[in-house]
Amino acid sequence: MLWLCLHFPKLPLEALTVKPDFAETHLRVVIESQHVITCDDAVEALGVKAGLKQSTVRGLLSGHSLQLLSRDRGKEQQTLKRLRQWAYSITPTLSLWREDCLQLEVSRCLLVHSGLENLLRKLAIELDQRGFSVSLGMGPSREAAWLFSQSQRAPLAMSAAHSLPLETQLAPIPLSYVTEFPKDTTALAKAGVRTFKDLLALPSASVKRRCSREFSLWIDRLLCRTEPALADFQPDPEYSDIIWLGYGSKNHQELPPPMETLLTGFASFLRHTQLETQHICWTFIPTQGPRVTLHIRSSECHNDPQRWLEQSSLKLEQITFEDLIEGVQIDACELSAAQHRTQDLFLESKHQEPLSQLIDRLRSRLGFQAVEHVYERSEHLPEYCSYTDPNQLTADTTSSVAPSRPFWLLKSPQPISQRGKQLYWMDALAIVRGPERLEDYWWSQPASRDYYVAKTAAGQPVWIFQDRYSRCWFLHGIFE
Repeated sequence: MLWLCLHFPKLPLEALTVKPDFAETHLRVVIESQHVITCDDAVEALGVKAGLKQSTVRGLLSGHSLQLLSRDRGKEQQTLKRLRQWAYSITPTLSLWREDCLQLEVSRCLLVHSGLENLLRKLAIELDQRGFSVSLGMGPSREAAWLFSQSQRAPLAMSAAHSLPLETQLAPIPLSYVTEFPKDTTALAKAGVRTFKDLLALPSASVKRRCSREFSLWIDRLLCRTEPALADFQPDPEYSDIIWLGYGSKNHQELPPPMETLLTGFASFLRHTQLETQHICWTFIPTQGPRVTLHIRSSECHNDPQRWLEQSSLKLEQITFEDLIEGVQIDACELSAAQHRTQDLFLESKHQEPLSQLIDRLRSRLGFQAVEHVYERSEHLPEYCSYTDPNQLTADTTSSVAPSRPFWLLKSPQPISQRGKQLYWMDALAIVRGPERLEDYWWSQPASRDYYVAKTAAGQPVWIFQDRYSRCWFLHGIFE
C-alpha cells in the first residue's frame, strides 16, 4: 500500500476566512483559549508562533492592522469533509485523519494519474487554486505518511525519498511529533530515546515492556507489521468545490478555464459515484460586494462536463459584473442515480446532436420559459388533447396521435362558409375522408362533432368538422 497524507497546517485559519487575502491588508491570527493556534505567513515572519498568549501577540504586532479570529472546529470539519469529497476523484480509499489531515491510498490509482510525480504536481496545483496550504507526506502506512507530512519536504524530494527503506526515512524524525502518547514519549526521552532511530534500535520486546499496549500497536501499524482493514469511502450525494483565480477580473473570457477545471473534477466525481444531475449552481465571488449566483438547468440528467460548460458560457454572456471576480464556486445538491442509456452499436448517431442538448442551448440563449415541450393528454376533444409546459423537462417519445389528425391545431376553430353543398375556406374544399365522430362533456356543455379530412384546390390537406348541434362547419387544423 502507498498512503498519501495531506496535512493542512493552517486549516483553522483557512476554514474561517471566506477567501484568501491576496492583498494582505491586515494580519490574521486564530485564537483559542487565549493562545495562538495558527496565523498568516506574514505574522509568522514577525515572530508569532503557535502557543503564544494573545497578550504577547498584541505586544509583538502593535502598530499593525491585526485581526484576531476565534477558532471554529465545526467549520474546520466542514472544510475537511468538502476536501474529502474533492479527493474522492483521486481515489476511493481515503479517510479523515486527526483534525487537519486527509489520508489517501494511491497505489491502485497511479496508472490513472500517469504516475506518482504527475499526481503530486496535480495535487499541489489544485490545492493552491482552492486556497489551501498543504504539506504532503507519503509512506506505506497512514502513520508513516502522517509523520512525513510534518517534515515539510517538497513533493519531488518526497517522491525521491520514497525509494529508501522505511526505517531510514523514519530515523531523523523526533518522537516528540507523536503527541498521542505523551507518557510513553516522555519515558523514552528520559531513557535517551528521542528519535525514531533510537527507538528502532531497541528490540521489539523491550519497547513493549517499556511502553503502553496502545503505543506498541501504533508502532506495529507504523512499520506495517499489521494492516487494519479499511472500507472505501462512500460520499454524500452532493458536491461543492471552489477555485481562486489569484487576481480580480471582469473579463468573461477568463472565467471559463477555471469553470472547466471545476466541471472536470465534478464530472469525475459523478462518474465514480454513478450519479448525475440536471441542475448546477455557479457562485462568482467578487473582491467586494455581494456574490453573483448563476443557476444552470438541463432538460435531462447527465454528467457531461462539456455540455455543462457550453450552457454556462452562454448564460455567462448575459451577466454584467459590478466588481472584479476572484473566485468561482460550483455546487450541486440534486444528484440522482445515473440511468444507463443504450448506445448506437454502429455509431450512426455520432455526429447527430441530441434533441435535449439543442433544447438546453436554446434555453441558455433565450431563457428557460422560451422553450416549451408539447405533451399529450387523455381527452376526446382535440383542443384538450395537448398542452405545453416549460417546467417539464422530458417528453414521452411514444405518440398515440392518430395519423388522420394534424399535430398542430388552430388556437380556435375558424368558421367555414357553405354555399349549397359546397364548403369554402379561401377556396373550395373537397372532403377526402371521414367522418370521425367525437363527443364529450355531456354533463356540462355537450359537444358532438363529425371530423373530416379535406383538401383545398391547391392540394393542401386540412382538418374540418361539423358541429352536430349548430350544423355549422369549422376548420380546426392544417396538415404539414
